Amino acid sequence: MPSGYKPTFAIYKGGEDLTARFRDRTTSIVVELTAGGGAQDSVTITLDDRDFKIASPQVKDRLEVHLGYEGVGLAFMGSFEINKVTYSLPPRSITVCGTTASSLNDLKTQRINNFSDKTVEQILAEVGNPLGFKIDIHPSIADEKIPSLSNITSFGGLINRLERQYDAVAKITDGRVSLVPRAGGSSVSDFAQPTYVLRDYSFADLEVTKESRGDFAKAVADYRDENGNRTPAEAAMSAVTGLDSEAIFKLPHVFASKDEATAAAKSTMAQLDRSGDRIGATLAEGDPWVRDLQRIVVAGIRPGIDGSYTLDAVRHSYEKGSGLRTTFSGQGGVNGLAAEFASSTTGQIAGNTPSTTFLTVGPGEVFGMVLPPAANVLPGVNTSMPRLVGSPIPTQG
Repeated sequence: MPSGYKPTFAIYKGGEDLTARFRDRTTSIVVELTAGGGAQDSVTITLDDRDFKIASPQVKDRLEVHLGYEGVGLAFMGSFEINKVTYSLPPRSITVCGTTASSLNDLKTQRINNFSDKTVEQILAEVGNPLGFKIDIHPSIADEKIPSLSNITSFGGLINRLERQYDAVAKITDGRVSLVPRAGGSSVSDFAQPTYVLRDYSFADLEVTKESRGDFAKAVADYRDENGNRTPAEAAMSAVTGLDSEAIFKLPHVFASKDEATAAAKSTMAQLDRSGDRIGATLAEGDPWVRDLQRIVVAGIRPGIDGSYTLDAVRHSYEKGSGLRTTFSGQGGVNGLAAEFASSTTGQIAGNTPSTTFLTVGPGEVFGMVLPPAANVLPGVNTSMPRLVGSPIPTQG
């Protein structure tokens, strides 16, 4: 743990601070931050029930969980609806499990969807609002027009389709659906998010894997013109530098418009570009300010490891008497981001002002020590970056 700082937590229910009640009884808190494909953030809290005097937790109650360090602050983990309570002995314990999304059945129920000349925001609102979901879409995606969409799928399936088509990431939490560009580095309100820089001292353990990505030079997608004729083809070129390939990835689906085909080709190419690099690590210091969809740059270690990555999944665990532990996994990130960081440290960027804010911490420090105060954020709303990630690698038909 950071030198001289004691791990801590806070738990609220309906605005009431329950931390004092949990303080002596909580033996562990595990928070899993995952995203995309309908995945939900989750929490597991284990309580010491040594004298059977804990009031029974209730399914459907909602708990707000924070983790952090005394003297540094607390990071908001999420608002979780309890969906399972387990009583065990020996030892006498209660395990409380919850997820950030309620109404999971509504996400999975199959429905007939027919839309004509609607934007992404309008489509999600028409389906989601009657189910009780509020919709927040990043400006770069919200006004994308879809001329025709007819299928039988669930609300979760519809979200997944839009994620794939626009290389986007959905966050489903506490009655709210957010959709942002996967590698955009900005919040749903289009406020820039800093990129974290990690060095050798940042890790307790680290593994980076390089795999064949298929080495496609471009992705192409056909569409129907205004007369219904199949029109080839909108193309998106690979952003990987030094690519020794002219291979073409052909999308099997024929899209309803040129704009849809262009967006799908770009999304598919972006997924292919990043599919070959994977990172998995445990941080040297448990850091609850690291979240899914966080963009990171690993620097100063060695070629093959150094580079940019976007985190798919993050796990924070608090153990009474032990401290905080943070592990994560991710994919290759934004092409050029690592080079931009390298240039920013040597003053080689024109005007000496990088387009991205890079944050770094020293040994024994966490990012909560250097993050600027949150601004333009409603309390408890969108305080975590809409996330994930981990869309499957595209396959050709």
